[in-house]
Amino acid sequence: MSALRDTHNIASAVAACCVLLALSAFSSTASAQAKSGASGSSSAGSVCQGGYVHEASGLISIQRQGAKLAPAKSGEVFEKNAVFRTGSGEKAILKFADGQVVALGSNSAVRIARYCFLPNDLEQSAMSMELIAGQIRIIAGLIGVSNPRNLHIAVGESMLRIQKTGGADFIVSVNPDPKEAGYAVVQNGEISVSTPFGPIVRIATGQYAPWQSGSSPPLPIPFAAAPAVAQAGIGELLAYVLPNNSPVVVVTAAQTAAALAASDQERSGGKDGRRLAGYVQAISNTVDIKPQSGKAASANVGSTFESGTTVSTGKDGRAVLQFADGQIVILGPDSVLAIDQYQFDPANVKAGKSTLALTEGSMRFVGGAIQAENREGVSISIGASIIDIQNNGPADFTMVADTRNQEVGVARVTLGEISVHTPYGPIDKIKVGQSSLWGPGNEPVPVASALALVQAAVALQLSELPNNSPVAVADAAAASAAVAQANQAQAAASADPQNARLAAEAKAATELANLASKEATLASEAVSSKVFAALLETLPATAAGTALAQAATPAPPPAVVPIVPAVTPGAGGGSTQSGGSAS
Repeated sequence: MSALRDTHNIASAVAACCVLLALSAFSSTASAQAKSGASGSSSAGSVCQGGYVHEASGLISIQRQGAKLAPAKSGEVFEKNAVFRTGSGEKAILKFADGQVVALGSNSAVRIARYCFLPNDLEQSAMSMELIAGQIRIIAGLIGVSNPRNLHIAVGESMLRIQKTGGADFIVSVNPDPKEAGYAVVQNGEISVSTPFGPIVRIATGQYAPWQSGSSPPLPIPFAAAPAVAQAGIGELLAYVLPNNSPVVVVTAAQTAAALAASDQERSGGKDGRRLAGYVQAISNTVDIKPQSGKAASANVGSTFESGTTVSTGKDGRAVLQFADGQIVILGPDSVLAIDQYQFDPANVKAGKSTLALTEGSMRFVGGAIQAENREGVSISIGASIIDIQNNGPADFTMVADTRNQEVGVARVTLGEISVHTPYGPIDKIKVGQSSLWGPGNEPVPVASALALVQAAVALQLSELPNNSPVAVADAAAASAAVAQANQAQAAASADPQNARLAAEAKAATELANLASKEATLASEAVSSKVFAALLETLPATAAGTALAQAATPAPPPAVVPIVPAVTPGAGGGSTQSGGSAS
């Protein structure tokens, strides 16, 4: 921590100098824009400059004064009276005209009450903001560097102040319920906090200071001595890659941020699902995702994955995975699935490929557009056995394998027809409603093992499924995450019906989930239209060609509507019943 702090102190000092040196250049640029009409005034110094969303990871919401809740995207410009909220695993980085940077951690809410930066009049430049809940990191810009008394930061019922000029970089956290508790950590500079329980007069560089009801705040201590929970939360914000704190022309910087976000989304397949293989549509208990190059991490509803990913479920874990072409995989407990290859282009479905390897456990497979148009492009193995889909129509089957000693497995078909090449010989046909067991040699599978395998297969076949139409992965993932968060917020509000804040958060989360679901539906309709148009072009020319060309696009899948009241008590933060259950 000491080395990190020393490095950051140097960087912050350099940044502060850069802020001051950049002021004249920024003022000249702003003045030039003003004269050309870009700022809407004849003098840049007379127009309040605002801020913009530098980066938004996941589904971030913004609520402007007098406006409805809406998703906040990279490049979004905002002014005063804007409230930003993040959910679980999401982050937002805001940057202001004077260079100030505000980074929101997970499950946080902040209100920009007032912000006015006048490049030619720092004395009149000021900002008021409120951390409603959660945690933020603030790196001061020109206002905080040169005129900190004009920077007002409310933290719950407490008030935080930068104590001296020259800049500051600090992290502050607050939990308002049932009674306020919070802490502050200073990376650079010096701050004070006036709490309802007494003042914290000075928190210097490298220090941690908590406060809570029932006692006067203790003296600050070194960050290294802070509780592990606080260190983990602070570490989340320290891991963010932040922009420098030089002043910016907001409109230009916002356009650049939006362009970079669009470019990143295009590379990752966010618009049409070409690179992102799929996302976690529903989950319960422990599920991990390990990318091809990287460490395994806990999965959440809305987590996306690419080709080369391995998904593992724990003893009681279950997951519903939806792929870009609509393909669905449900994993049962103690299962390991490798997504060895996945390729889907809505404009060329027949070139698609899906290679899945279930090395242990149970899996239900429901075919998507790739399987419907090119069953040869789908390759599925279970243990040492290989599954071949024999039909061109819909396919829905379940497989279970126990590979701990000699492989024992079962396959059960709900739709379509499959064959299985086992280590002990082939099973030529398994038709609708049929099950087939396999095991070592010619010996029959033990009754107990057979019963356990069949029960596991039946359990997965009873699971509810989402629609297996093609999806825009990034948008569908964001909608699923938003619905899960709406369910959690509603559960919290229902558990404490007298809490107005929880009720308001539940209402806001539901509105955001509805918005996200509409966006996901529109984006998925666009993917389905591409698939339909591409398949239409492959049809042979006939007398009915003109009529076919005028045929209506198939009805899009129904919108993902948050089933907010239907939250399963005790299901945990990761479970949801939005369009599919992993139970």
